[in-house]
Amino acid sequence: MRLWVCTSPDDFSAEFDDIEQMFSRGLSRLILSKRGRGGSPYATESDYERWLMALPMECRDRVWVRGTPDVAEQLDVRGCIAEASSLMGDVPESWKRINCVAFCRNLEQLSQLPGWVAGALVGPVFQPQSVYEPVKTCGTAAIEKLAASGTANLPPVIAFGGIDHENLDEIKKLPVQGVSVLGGIWNYADPVNAFIKMQRAVGGF
Repeated sequence: MRLWVCTSPDDFSAEFDDIEQMFSRGLSRLILSKRGRGGSPYATESDYERWLMALPMECRDRVWVRGTPDVAEQLDVRGCIAEASSLMGDVPESWKRINCVAFCRNLEQLSQLPGWVAGALVGPVFQPQSVYEPVKTCGTAAIEKLAASGTANLPPVIAFGGIDHENLDEIKKLPVQGVSVLGGIWNYADPVNAFIKMQRAVGGF
C-alpha cells in the first residue's frame, strides 16, 4: 500500500522544513493542494509556482498538484489530482501523457473513468478533508461492495478522508492500493514523527 500525504491547506512557518524531512525519510507522493487567496477554494497556478520555489527542484518529481493536467505540465511536477468529471469524454491528447489521478466525488465516477487515468482518490471514507469536499462519507462498506461487484479495469484506488493511525487497520482490509492522509499528519504537534509512524503502519512508500 502506498502512502500519499496531502499538504496542509494553509501555509505555516515550518511547513517546508517538515516536508523536506518527510522527503528525506522516504515520502514519494505529496499532493499539493492549497486554499486560494480571497476565499477561493484552490490556489492558482502562479500561487503553486511560488510555493514550489521553496523546495529543491528535484522534489517536483514527487508532487501531484491539485488542478488540471495542463497545470501539472506547466509546473513540471509528477502529475495532477483532477476532478473525475474533467477527465471523462473528449480530452486533449496531451492530457493522456500526464500522470492523472482522478478525484471521485462518488463511486459511480470511479467505474466510469477512462483507462488512461493512473489512479483514483475515493472517499471521504470517514470524514471530509475540507469544507470544499463531499460532505457525505462513503464508509468502508461501499468500497468493499464496489470491489465485490467485479467492476473491470478500475484504476488503483487511493482512499482518503479522516484516515489516521486509529482507523488504518480498517482501511488495510479494503481492496485499495493507497491512502491519502491530511489531518493524520498535520493535526499533530510533530508532523514528521506522525508521518514516520504512518509510513511504517501503511507498510509502503
